Amino acid sequence: MANAADARGHGLFTLGGNRNSDPATTLTTIVVAAEHYGRVARMLEKNIPVTIEADIKNTYHPTPTMFNAVGEIPGTDKADEIVMRGAHFDSWHGATGATDNAAGSAAMMEALRILKASGVTLRRTVRLGLWNGEEQGLIGSRDYVAQHFASRGAAPAPPAGAPPAAGRGGRGGAQGPLEMKPAHAKFAGYFNIDNGTGAIHGVYLQGNNAIASTFRAWMEPLADLGMTHLTIRNTGGTDHQACDGVGLPGFQFIQDTVEYNTVTHHYNMDSYERLQPEDMRRNATIAAAFAYLAANRDELLPRKLLPTAGGRGGQ
Repeated sequence: MANAADARGHGLFTLGGNRNSDPATTLTTIVVAAEHYGRVARMLEKNIPVTIEADIKNTYHPTPTMFNAVGEIPGTDKADEIVMRGAHFDSWHGATGATDNAAGSAAMMEALRILKASGVTLRRTVRLGLWNGEEQGLIGSRDYVAQHFASRGAAPAPPAGAPPAAGRGGRGGAQGPLEMKPAHAKFAGYFNIDNGTGAIHGVYLQGNNAIASTFRAWMEPLADLGMTHLTIRNTGGTDHQACDGVGLPGFQFIQDTVEYNTVTHHYNMDSYERLQPEDMRRNATIAAAFAYLAANRDELLPRKLLPTAGGRGGQ
């Protein structure tokens, strides 16, 4: 069941959900634009009867089919090593999800097309993952990483009388040991786009300072595209955390916000008209360049120390 929150007037509202809601008992929330609410309020103030008529039809699917879409270009002498790029393709139902996250999915698909059409040699296999269930907690990317690279076992039971672990539902709470699959050692790195239609200007390093000099060198020939910024900061809320949470190099690009946090992110205005075509072309070019450079680097990208507990992307 969806509910509406953070209504900003002028017909603009965002949608959200609560995983703890029981669909059998939760009432549907109806949202009206500020102008419509104002008209009703003015009529009631003048003691004019108001009749509201609605035809609401909901269908609940308790176990919907969920899937990821995965494609790749095989590498040459290092084909067993993987460079991944990705974005989520699910969205909220208030609009068509153009900037969250059809924009990221389209840019990553175009980047793969660029690499294929250019005919460049790729030493490592370059794989694209388009993820489902990101909005419900990175479900698609977390499951993919758990199946192919690493997962965490059940956390040990706390001693009797111990206070509960911090975090909710595995997001920052106590976790079990990391169970790595052979492909974990062959994973070069993961790059993600999920911050709207705005132009890419850099990379969040996720605390991995060892990669900074390499990324800085990669960005130098892309400076005329605006690729100039690195930050050691972590950023959360999207699928690179599925890799980062199990000790794999996973990165999210820094982007112009444009209208992302004010008009499109989970809002009913997230439609095709909000996309910036030139920024989209630029983002695809940068994503293709990073995939090419990661695929042809002599060594795998450096890694951080393995985490003992994950955040939203931890397994």
